[in-house]
Amino acid sequence: MVDFLQQVINGLAQGGIYSLIAIGWTTVFGIVGIINWTHGEIYMLGAYAGWLITTYAHLPIIPSLLLSMVLGAFIAMAVDEIGYRPLRKKGVLAATGFITALGLSQTIRYSASAGFSPNPKAYPVLVNQELITLVSIGDKKITISSVHLIVLFSAVVIMSLLELFMKKTLTGKAMLAASQDMQTLRLMGVNAESLIKITFAISGALGAAAGFFIGMLYYINPMMGALAGLKGWSCAILGGIGSIAGSLVGGIILGIVENLTAGYISTGYKDAIGFMVMILVLLIRPSGLMGYRFEEKV
Repeated sequence: MVDFLQQVINGLAQGGIYSLIAIGWTTVFGIVGIINWTHGEIYMLGAYAGWLITTYAHLPIIPSLLLSMVLGAFIAMAVDEIGYRPLRKKGVLAATGFITALGLSQTIRYSASAGFSPNPKAYPVLVNQELITLVSIGDKKITISSVHLIVLFSAVVIMSLLELFMKKTLTGKAMLAASQDMQTLRLMGVNAESLIKITFAISGALGAAAGFFIGMLYYINPMMGALAGLKGWSCAILGGIGSIAGSLVGGIILGIVENLTAGYISTGYKDAIGFMVMILVLLIRPSGLMGYRFEEKV
């Protein structure tokens, strides 16, 4: 039981990172109506932005994280301006958005590989790494590393602030309304393009934050966005597209399942088991755990 609980604790930080990626996915899909396959690459560039800032500017963790999020927001807005906005203006986004996203994704990925080199890179030590005892059961202890604890706490804070933004600010409420009916919102005088830009900025900031956190835990490389992007989308579907709380739950579940699989079966199966859990949930509850009802985007 102690070993089981330890694996669950270890999966929480990873789950928090997945949740940030998932929320970035779901905000763009819910408002713009496209599956932004470049989100994994924005996550990767956010990780490299953090690496550059912490390695060469030697800034502390909080300024480095915030600056990485700002850069991620600008990168996401640039992706929208270059790739998606021209298609929206011509009214062909739904038909060609996937092809455009796939092309942009590949371009960003291999450009990063050429610019940063394919070799993995590590962040400098940003916090003292020590084990914190949570519970003692007999002669065994359930612990969490200080880095994992900081990552989990920071992810929860970011998601809580986003939830407050969506529920308490006029822009956030407009974004929620846009996810229901963008056309009606346009008729009410809301600048839809500005709202879409804000949506991409938020998505990019969340992706960059996830990349920064993963850089604190593991090595980073230019190809890291491909699988992470798929997992983020899986978490969004698992929790329920359009729900921030659902993305949080989906990410936590996937992070815990992966750690349990790696601990009790094999690290080689953890990715497959995670996707199997997602498929199983969708077979039982197609709308996801938080019960979002999919509607066709026109």
